[in-house]
Formats: sequence, C-alpha cells, structure tokens
Amino acid sequence: MNAAGLTAVLTGISAQLNMKFFGDLVSKGHVKQDELDGTRKLCVRVIADLKKTPHGKIEALVSHFDSVLTQHNNDFMAQMRANNSLGQFHAAQIMLGFVSTILAKAGIRE
Repeated sequence: MNAAGLTAVLTGISAQLNMKFFGDLVSKGHVKQDELDGTRKLCVRVIADLKKTPHGKIEALVSHFDSVLTQHNNDFMAQMRANNSLGQFHAAQIMLGFVSTILAKAGIRE
C-alpha cells in the first residue's frame, strides 16, 4: 500500500461509516452514538492529515507500515464480506487507531 492507496482506503471506510447499517448498530444498542460519531470524525481528520502531509514524509511512513496497514484493511474487508457490521466497525476503529498512532509518532498529528 502506498500513501494514495491508504488515503483511498480510508476514504472508502469513511463512506462506509456513514451508511445506515452503522447507524443501526446504535439503535440495536451495540455501540453508543458518540462512539460512532467519534469514529466518523476521527476518520475525516486522519484523511485530512494524510492529504496535507508532504508526499515524501507520508510515503516513507506508509511504506514502513505497509504490511500492518494492509492487514488492517484486509480485516475490514473480511468483516464486510461476512456482513458483520459490528466487526467491520471495530476493524475500522482499530485501523484508525493504528494510523493515528503512527501519525502522532511521526509528529504529523497530535
């Protein structure tokens, strides 16, 4: 995965998180509304941070963590194929947490 790929993956995840079936997780009591809203906002912020980071810096960072990022994306996609919206939501949270952590360690975001 490269930086453009990561941005595209996270843009897709962001679009997914705004679909009705994720809202259904709240109505069914699986997650709280603020947890869903916070995850949606985090995804938007991470994408914005990726887009404003100089290409060379982000490309090296993504390259370094390629296998882990790819695995997180694969986990998200596997949950989607299994039609497991709660598992998909948790996979998105884990990926976003990982990306946020590496961006923070690189001094890209706080």
